[in-house]
Amino acid sequence: MDHGSLVVAVHIGAGYHSTLKEKVYKSLIKKACLAAMQCLKQSSSAGDAVERAIQTLEDSRLTNAGQVECDASMMCSNPDAFGAVGAVTTICNPIQAAHAVMKAQGIGPDPQNGLVPPMLLVGHGAEQWAEANNVATSNDIRHLITPEALDKYARYMDQAFSTHPTQPDDDILLDTVGAVCIDSTGVVAAGVSSGGIALKYPGRVGEAAMFGCGCWAQAQNAQLSGCSVSGTGEQISRLLLAKLCAQKTSDIFAGLDETFAEFCTSSALSMYVEQLGVAHTTASMGYGFMTGSMKGPKARVSRKQKIDKPTIMAFHL
Repeated sequence: MDHGSLVVAVHIGAGYHSTLKEKVYKSLIKKACLAAMQCLKQSSSAGDAVERAIQTLEDSRLTNAGQVECDASMMCSNPDAFGAVGAVTTICNPIQAAHAVMKAQGIGPDPQNGLVPPMLLVGHGAEQWAEANNVATSNDIRHLITPEALDKYARYMDQAFSTHPTQPDDDILLDTVGAVCIDSTGVVAAGVSSGGIALKYPGRVGEAAMFGCGCWAQAQNAQLSGCSVSGTGEQISRLLLAKLCAQKTSDIFAGLDETFAEFCTSSALSMYVEQLGVAHTTASMGYGFMTGSMKGPKARVSRKQKIDKPTIMAFHL
């Protein structure tokens, strides 16, 4: 089988990634890429690969995704379906539940009673649905509160309510991870998972569970596009940022500001057919990618070069 059309891209969120941990961040990114690519090379679906990549990131103590009270969503181009869970605590891997909801959405209404399957489930109802649909859950949520998470919480509290200065190389992460994958049948899927914004209010649902906000995947006019977003959910959600980005298929940084658009429509990029775009306004962004023809994944932690301008990159896959 020709694996050249297979694509995996992952991110570990925006914020500031400590230079002291850059090596382990890159290792985690590569691990997620390899897990998803292995899935694709076994002829699994793009959705399965996205789930595998994000589950790898959820299970890592380096990220806050999938910890304590969580949101996740997934979307695919065929069938055109979206599924999400929000503010869940007992689901072991929220992306698995989001994938299950998406697959139920893809099937459509029940032929016997006409009931429309849910697109977004939150809280206890989401947890009950997940358990009924063979998604792993655990009532012992203490296993989700890792020593690293407790330490991070204490540092965020100190930063928010204390006059003590922040250490110069402390992680400041927005706790969202994501992936976009293209499978051998030409289906694109995108997903996102989050442990929520720092010091989030109980019951808060962020962009990671909202339609058009945290992730988007579509096939339109013979073009595939997918997007997974990290950042402050209250800002992202007002713009439907993931949808905005993915729907401007002529511009790989679609939905971002005019600076990004001018860069990406440059004649220097017009020769490329398949492109990966990465952009961030935060201090750093961890990301990686791999195609079926590559020997191994590429993993990078991009660091912002100019205070007043976003950092933007484009790659020919």
